[in-house]
Amino acid sequence: MPSAREQIRALVRSGDTFRQPAQEVRELQLEAAREAFTAHRERIPLLRTRAEETGVHEITALPDLVPLLFSHTSYKSYPVSLIENGRWDRLLRWYSTVSVVEPDDVDVEGVTDIDEWTDRITAAGHRPYITSGTSGKVSFLNCDTDDLDFLHAVLENLTCWPDPLPPKPTRRGYLLAPASGPMRSIDGFRWHADVFARPGETRLLTEAPLKVSELMGSALLRRRMTEGTATPREISSFETTSAAREQELDAALTAIVDDILAHRDEPLLIAGMNNQQFTLIQALRARGVADGSLHPDTLVLSGGGNKGRALPDDYQQQFAAFYDGVRRVRSYGMTELQGSCLSCENGRYHVPPWVIPLVLDQTGETLLNTGHGVTEGRFAFLDVSLSGRWGGLISGDKVSVDFSPCDCGRPGPAVLPDIQRYGELGGGDDKITCAATLDSYVRGMIHG
Repeated sequence: MPSAREQIRALVRSGDTFRQPAQEVRELQLEAAREAFTAHRERIPLLRTRAEETGVHEITALPDLVPLLFSHTSYKSYPVSLIENGRWDRLLRWYSTVSVVEPDDVDVEGVTDIDEWTDRITAAGHRPYITSGTSGKVSFLNCDTDDLDFLHAVLENLTCWPDPLPPKPTRRGYLLAPASGPMRSIDGFRWHADVFARPGETRLLTEAPLKVSELMGSALLRRRMTEGTATPREISSFETTSAAREQELDAALTAIVDDILAHRDEPLLIAGMNNQQFTLIQALRARGVADGSLHPDTLVLSGGGNKGRALPDDYQQQFAAFYDGVRRVRSYGMTELQGSCLSCENGRYHVPPWVIPLVLDQTGETLLNTGHGVTEGRFAFLDVSLSGRWGGLISGDKVSVDFSPCDCGRPGPAVLPDIQRYGELGGGDDKITCAATLDSYVRGMIHG
């Protein structure tokens, strides 16, 4: 008989992913949580230490999961000095504390920079996805081949749910992204192009890959500029490079706009993060493309935080107006999740069955989940589908989750649309108590 985790993963291809009886899903999730904890505790030192410190030796109910959740900062708890000083073996040792990667499986001999270090992990059969930030650090989130296969299954079966698109390559594609790079959004855009765009008809914003070194270096310099510690030469070099890249990207975007104008009567695939999407929409409007005038079988993918550029408060309304009448993926999620919470006809984000939603108090210590009705608090979860890392995480999001059946007829739970950040509400993420303990342990593993 398949394990509980295998049964839950199989629901992605069931055709009724979000219509499973609520009680049956809850029972299956609890058994899957037990399986995930048992499997990951043996392979991920950070989780094993966490379990020992908190005295949680088995999962008997959902509250047992709370002490085992990682802070979302745990995946960037490495010292930056390891990268600055080229200590790739110690950085790998850190990575092995938060993922199932074994140091002996990855050859870091001769590594010269963080990009090559990332490539070596990929060559060993893993995919270290990164998430950007403003601190100069990025998170490294390990996926293995099973995780990547599962993400493909989500894409092929649930794109544009609740009216999913058949996986047919019938569109001309435009990816407002680099050619490659260790970000899940980049892989996701490319996978969508492989499935939904005609072969050989996908244009990229740039053929250059996204480099982790450039992403981290830019964030570090921006922070130093804010602090007033950057040198004039560093600032001048940064401004020159940024201006050249902006000019290059402007030219690439103009070429994409020209191509969209020539093919606007065809079904298109347009994928990009919110900042790039907004820039494209403004450029198309300036060229006379009216709101709601694209082919109705056009597929639009967007998302991501508002980083690097201030978008207007009504940018989502502008997206909805310009892309009126096309197929859009509407979801709430984050790189740490396998797949996302997908929007139903009523605009509520239904939590997929492989994700156990855990609504916590602001400090991240107390579970507030109820059997029914709306609960407000800090969003946390256990993603039982993950095999490359522990899927238990506390986010910085303030959400309201309705555990009652939705008016669309599907059982709960569902995240309501008004999602905020606790950082904006005066309750900073430093209040998550597990973070300090985890960071101390990581330092011991790296230097011990």
